[in-house]
Amino acid sequence: MRTHRTHSSLWLLLATGLLAVGCETASTPGEPVDSQRAALHRAQSCDDLEALLKQDALAKMNAQIDATIASYSAYGYPRGAAVGGVDNGSVGVPGGAEDPTDTPAPVPPTADDGGTSQETSGEDSGSGADPAHSETNTQVAGVDEADIIKTDGNNIYVLHGQSFYTLTAWPASSLAVGSSLAIEGSPLEMFVADDKVVVYSSVNGAAIYEQAGVTPRPGYYDYLLIDTMIGGGGVAPTPGAPSAPSGAPGTPDDGGDAKPLPPDNTEPPSGGDTPSEDDTPPDAEAPSGGEAPAPPPPDGDGADEPPPDEPGIDVPGSGGVWAPLTKITVLSLAGGAPSVVKEVYFEGGYSSARRTGPNVRTVLTGGAHGPALRYWPSGLTEYPETAEAWTAAFEQLRTENAAIIEDAPLSTWLPYRFEKQGEAVTLLDASCSDFYVPDAGTTSYGLTQIESLDLADLAAAPESTSIVGATDTVYASHDALYVAARSWQEQAAPGEMFVGTNLTHLHKFDLISDPSQPGYVASGSVPGHIINQFSLDEHNGKLRVSTTSQVQAEPRWTTSNNVFVLEAQGTDLEKIGAVTDLAPGETIQSTRFVGDRGYVVTFRRVDPLFVIDLADPASPSVAGELKIPGFSEYMHPLDDGHLLTIGRDGEEDGTVTGLALQIFDVTNASAPALLHKEALDGAEYMHSEAEYNHKAFTYYGELGVLAFPLVSFDGQTGAMSSTLELFNVDVEDGFSRLGAVDHSGFFSSVPSGCTYGGAAVQRGLFIEDYVYSYSQGGVLVNALDDLATPVASLPLPTPDSVGYACAGVDGGVAEPAPAPEPAPEPAPTPEE
Repeated sequence: MRTHRTHSSLWLLLATGLLAVGCETASTPGEPVDSQRAALHRAQSCDDLEALLKQDALAKMNAQIDATIASYSAYGYPRGAAVGGVDNGSVGVPGGAEDPTDTPAPVPPTADDGGTSQETSGEDSGSGADPAHSETNTQVAGVDEADIIKTDGNNIYVLHGQSFYTLTAWPASSLAVGSSLAIEGSPLEMFVADDKVVVYSSVNGAAIYEQAGVTPRPGYYDYLLIDTMIGGGGVAPTPGAPSAPSGAPGTPDDGGDAKPLPPDNTEPPSGGDTPSEDDTPPDAEAPSGGEAPAPPPPDGDGADEPPPDEPGIDVPGSGGVWAPLTKITVLSLAGGAPSVVKEVYFEGGYSSARRTGPNVRTVLTGGAHGPALRYWPSGLTEYPETAEAWTAAFEQLRTENAAIIEDAPLSTWLPYRFEKQGEAVTLLDASCSDFYVPDAGTTSYGLTQIESLDLADLAAAPESTSIVGATDTVYASHDALYVAARSWQEQAAPGEMFVGTNLTHLHKFDLISDPSQPGYVASGSVPGHIINQFSLDEHNGKLRVSTTSQVQAEPRWTTSNNVFVLEAQGTDLEKIGAVTDLAPGETIQSTRFVGDRGYVVTFRRVDPLFVIDLADPASPSVAGELKIPGFSEYMHPLDDGHLLTIGRDGEEDGTVTGLALQIFDVTNASAPALLHKEALDGAEYMHSEAEYNHKAFTYYGELGVLAFPLVSFDGQTGAMSSTLELFNVDVEDGFSRLGAVDHSGFFSSVPSGCTYGGAAVQRGLFIEDYVYSYSQGGVLVNALDDLATPVASLPLPTPDSVGYACAGVDGGVAEPAPAPEPAPEPAPTPEE
């Protein structure tokens, strides 16, 4: 569910010091750290890595303690008063039903549901004799991106439910299931390269841990002030505690891995859990260099017990233990039917992946660990009478936490990696020299892992590169891979408001020198936050970045937008050029860089499309600007002088209405013009996945046809419709709607007041002059000149996740209905 954090929630977190993890922090109180320098330090040995990790942990812990101590003077806590919520026995508050540090074990997280040229070039699909077909819409031509469906022109490969399907797709009338294979866990995305398939899935790895002789660890983060009283007497509940709402501020959403708080106008994380101090992994001696020690096997009881107040997870071999892992399954298609040839598992959640040739790079975020710390003194059951007593209590807590950090072995921090061969599971080693650590206290909590697989050498273990600090955006060119992370800074003084500002840290890795493992190049920081991967682009070795900055102003904060150009100079990504203060008070809705230009769309009341001239990277400038109502959410270059966009229409007063397609003429950079607009009827009740996921936007340039999924709701009855919409796109003539393909026939009649949730059309792809549409119900094939009658239809088993959504009524699983009848005499194909 998409949610939006209010200003009051942001203030709540600022006031309690939850954002104090950045700029002016250090391993000792009062020693500033310059977070403008984001360079990473490569560990030289395991002793060096342990020292760097402990410095970072101390810096962040000290920042939290400093913020808590300052809060007494800043907010004037009532003297001698019991903590708010005690009278009603609130769980997890000092003096309440339980001690605040007795937090529950982790609860299962909820899995997240998740270019230019799209002609045949990006999938390495075989000979040139394959039928012409569209490709996954990628940001960079030739750099493949994982998705739920792929085609080589002869076959379609799809992740459907918990299975991988191979569908015979050509000739169009022969659509049929060729083979299928169950995938462990919940499949997310995949690559198909020649005769290899790489599938990502989220799994409960309890059985994997057991087979490897390793005890699963709880998700870790140490930045929360547990159930601390805040200004006004409110209580901030511990995330994961019975009294905590699922969307509690600051709560991670992937099993306990800390994430920075996004700005007000972004999607906040939700869900999560808090570990207990007793969950600290057992001690182990770390060698002085070479390979990092593997976390030790279990030496106590309790590994097989489910989390308190949570039902046991019915996974064979799990014993009711929830231990999330990300799995990479490599399949071979060489024998016709798919077969498993490699299985590897990682702590941390799947973020994104890229493939060039046989080299697959996977970015995982999370999986961070460390010693469990306390942020509330265990003996403090009421607020002290004086600021001095308050300070003394938290200084004592600082000392205790510092001792815990100092005594923790290196193995406490390191993530697990496993490989399964047959029934045997082994724990993969990691080299300490493959870990990179930023300056202490300058980045958010978490861990980023870049795992590299060579499909031409599957006998080799994945090459791993780890960065301390969570990242949330991935961009790759042919030459380099970049990961971006938000970094929150805290600037506070007693009696003053805590001010949260944000930076984006950027880390560059080389993909050319050693294609099997990205090599660290440089890091840099830019003010503001980025919205997605299209905010980044590399051109002629220089990185262009668009950001929206939060700007402190009176009477309220505002925003400003920027485009920066960075270049690697030594280990620093130095800003060599910038355009700043674009559209003050607005926020960036979309960005696209094409050659020597950047296109930036901002919005508040109207949609300024800015054309940025980047021909001179050291002196970029605004070449032109066009203001129209509404805004574009995704921009797709049709050619060097025209942009095709999808977004929202609007009115002059800033009211946002419905979906709209537009073509912009940017041939003359100084005078961008709107050539054509297609506003969809009834669009205020419509939305498309293509608005926020470019992989659902399929423009097939060879035929000049656009396909995208559309979900619409009847304003009177609430009934839902899901279709694949198709338009001819022409620079001269604009848009011409070809029609739509409706998948409702795959599902039984929906009860009154209900919708068939999860049954939406998800993708459309093209083979020759046929369009193939996919939903959780199945696949339909239609000739582009006759969208009313399918050439072929293929129902697929309806996944359990697809059910009715009914107001006030328990949902049920939708039953497949008879598929639409194919045309009695389908249009002939060249092969027939």
